[in-house]
Amino acid sequence: MSNRYPLIIFQYLCLTIALLIVFNATPAQSQLTDVNELMTLGKEVYNLKGCGSCHKIAGAGGDLGPDLTNEGNIISHDTTWHKKHLLDPQSVVPGSTMPKIDLSDREIVALTVLIQGLKSEELPRDVEGAIKMAHERLDEARKGIDEIKKSGFNVDNLEVKYVQGWTHLETINNMIYTHNLTGVYKETEEAIHIAKEIMQDVLSYNKALEHRVMQTIIFIVLMVIIVVLLFVKLLIV
Repeated sequence: MSNRYPLIIFQYLCLTIALLIVFNATPAQSQLTDVNELMTLGKEVYNLKGCGSCHKIAGAGGDLGPDLTNEGNIISHDTTWHKKHLLDPQSVVPGSTMPKIDLSDREIVALTVLIQGLKSEELPRDVEGAIKMAHERLDEARKGIDEIKKSGFNVDNLEVKYVQGWTHLETINNMIYTHNLTGVYKETEEAIHIAKEIMQDVLSYNKALEHRVMQTIIFIVLMVIIVVLLFVKLLIV
């Protein structure tokens, strides 16, 4: 009987390993299947809703909307952006002529998966890194402008600079759409330079705000001293 124990233990070990392999592989396979299903559904929705009448993919389609061949390489157009755009195009692209389309939640997800997968080829890593940095710097600049605006400063000049920065990023997007990456570095450098200028201006505004606060504090302290002195004088009299 004791001779059978090693065999039984070995069998249990084999069974455990097999179960671990099965359970570990299942989620990945399920996820892959789900993505494939969404891609298939996305293509069906794209065709059924007539998206190709306005958009072009790999040379096939209309010219009323942007060419989607390399849409998956547009860094600023993430999953959230696409879902919002599909629900209400003008909410993310003011002035957009794209109509609102009646889509279910799953159809929106499927179209998003399809569109984000559209890449004629991957962006070079250094190009992608430069574009991401430009976006991050401008996002920081946006937050800085919003904070200064809350303090009551006129930030029209900063808003103009911010728009200029985004114009450079839109130029990059157009380059990606046509897969013409010439000049991308120059555009990202310009966008980053503008973002730095904005942050320097924000710093100046913050210093001016601190100076204003100090003046207010000094004024209040002086007023308190004057009131106390007057009160003491009245008591003495």
